[in-house]
Amino acid sequence: MIIVADASPLIFLGKIGQLELIPSLFKGEILIPSSVRVEILAQPVSPAEERRLKGFLARCRIITVAHPEYFSAGMSRSDNEALTLAVRRHADLLLADERLMRDMAVVEGIRPLGTLGILLLAMRKRLLNRKETHQLVEMLVRDHQFRISVALYDSVLSKIAAAR
Repeated sequence: MIIVADASPLIFLGKIGQLELIPSLFKGEILIPSSVRVEILAQPVSPAEERRLKGFLARCRIITVAHPEYFSAGMSRSDNEALTLAVRRHADLLLADERLMRDMAVVEGIRPLGTLGILLLAMRKRLLNRKETHQLVEMLVRDHQFRISVALYDSVLSKIAAAR
């Protein structure tokens, strides 16, 4: 399995100490565009978060994306590079939160999965329990400015409550 990761899921999973969910859930090669690496390490990070990010990145393959496609002017350079890399490598999965990028991935035949999807999948696979998943979602929204619509927030909480 080939997984390409954009910055947002890595940043937010790093903030809540859950980066290890990615290799636990997905067996295969994790590819990170070099621009994404720069972006996630350039943001304001605590020393603990930086250690987690660098430890995770050490297990990934960092790739410089030459001549990236520009799928949309509405996407950042690193978003366009992540999607270009996913398309060029025929990725099975693109980890991304931005709606436009996720929509473009679907058009390109690539399955997108965001931070919340990773947490819900980890709960379904019993890597997290319902209470932990709920707390992590709350932490993202409350403490880390994870922006989602009220409808999506309600939907995620409903899925957590309905889980067995």
